[in-house]
Amino acid sequence: MRRARKPAPVYYADLRELVFHAAEAFPDTRFFPSGDAAMPYVTGRELRRFVGALGAWAARRGLQGKHIAILGQNGAAWISCFFAALGGGCVAVPLHLGTKTDELISCVRRSDSAVLLFDEGSRSDAEAIRAALPELEIAEMHAFLAMLREEKESLFPSLMPNAPAALYFTSGTTAQSRCVMLTHRNMGSHASAAMSQLPLSPKDAGLSVLPPSHTFELMTNLIGSLHCGGTVYINESLLTVKENLRKYEPSILVVVPLVLQTIYKEIRKTAKRKGKLALLERGLKLNGALQRIGLDLSHILFKDVYDVVGHNLRYFLCGGAALDPAMIDFFRRLGITVLQGYGITECSPIVAANVPFANRFGSIGRPFPCCEAALIEGEICVRGDSVSPGYYNDDAANRAAYIDGWFHTGDLGKIDRAGYLYFTGRKKNLIVLSNGENVSPERLEEKLYRIDGVLDAVVYEKNGRITAEVYADGAVFPNRDALWAEIDRMNLTLAAHEQIGALVLRDEPFEKTVTQKIKRYA
Repeated sequence: MRRARKPAPVYYADLRELVFHAAEAFPDTRFFPSGDAAMPYVTGRELRRFVGALGAWAARRGLQGKHIAILGQNGAAWISCFFAALGGGCVAVPLHLGTKTDELISCVRRSDSAVLLFDEGSRSDAEAIRAALPELEIAEMHAFLAMLREEKESLFPSLMPNAPAALYFTSGTTAQSRCVMLTHRNMGSHASAAMSQLPLSPKDAGLSVLPPSHTFELMTNLIGSLHCGGTVYINESLLTVKENLRKYEPSILVVVPLVLQTIYKEIRKTAKRKGKLALLERGLKLNGALQRIGLDLSHILFKDVYDVVGHNLRYFLCGGAALDPAMIDFFRRLGITVLQGYGITECSPIVAANVPFANRFGSIGRPFPCCEAALIEGEICVRGDSVSPGYYNDDAANRAAYIDGWFHTGDLGKIDRAGYLYFTGRKKNLIVLSNGENVSPERLEEKLYRIDGVLDAVVYEKNGRITAEVYADGAVFPNRDALWAEIDRMNLTLAAHEQIGALVLRDEPFEKTVTQKIKRYA
């Protein structure tokens, strides 16, 4: 197996420069193909045209610098509206599809949006938002883009590095969502760092599984396609992931832990159903040994698996929560590298990531070149060009999070001598027992997810006992006692102070964010 080489460094001052690059290098490439009949793709040339047309339209309407909210399904239309807004001198405000109407109204109000672009599937939400905010201008995004196609003028206003490019709402797993300002410098420096770390080519294909309103999807999959000219196919829903993996055979998949866990469990479940689990495990052991001497027979040993995930899959880029090291090793032996990273919206979003030429098992990688990470009293803190200047109109939150030039993430970690970062838990979630022992609930949740049949898990302290609240597959665990038996076995592997002492078996899944993270406060 040849060691991956580090790509040549690239530089984009802002995301509009990335659009210019795509228009020049790949003018006729069909980016972001999807099942949207009204706009099945956008070319590099068209995307640049949309940017200039919106700049002219905004100048004529007196909307330069105004905030444009975007709500709709992933696809070329949504992506074109986003790049046109920030590249045309306005500020893009991505809204999370599936958010409750009252929260959408709050987001549009708090972001001071002047315009809302929506698709037909979001029309009822858009009309409810305008009813609550009568001064808001709304337009269906396909109709808006058709209008931009007819625009006679083209204007590319100056973009100041420290001016806001986009306002992003955090997913809000433990509190109300916050409105994060990302400047043109923030997004340009991150794009430059990311594209200087990932070896991409026009032959690469991706599948867009995450919503485009999430910075992780935008700043990996979407910008990666425009940078290298590769194709990122748009996935319609989580229900179509399996079908689209076979259909499009992506080489790189950007996922959150829940998606990776689902693929992992599906592979094992399918092998078990076919009576081939023992054969799979023997193959994993054999290929792991061969990999140590530079050989890899994954596509021969695991043909059935590649028939499901696609025969070109090389990398999973995964961030959002801690990953089970055993699961990472499982995919490595299959011949698929999991590049685990760590990010937060306020950092555009990636702070650190493992990359093909520097991948340390169990870590979340080294900090990206666009930022610097340090531990302050055990908390991961970040500063640099990719770090947001703060929350929009939220002085109290800014005072709490930005201290002496460092952004305090609220996450706990450690750094080894080689500079690799390790995530150990969320500061707010840390369980402090009466005897002074600290317990990371994320570590216990990671172990619970290893149990086949556990679908959702949250660990917390209640009445002095460590409590696991679990939603499980009823076919695997028909009652509480069946699940307790598995947890008792798990407890034998834990220190006494970490052991789970109470179990709550849920009848329904936890409420989740748009990136499938459990809302712990709900």
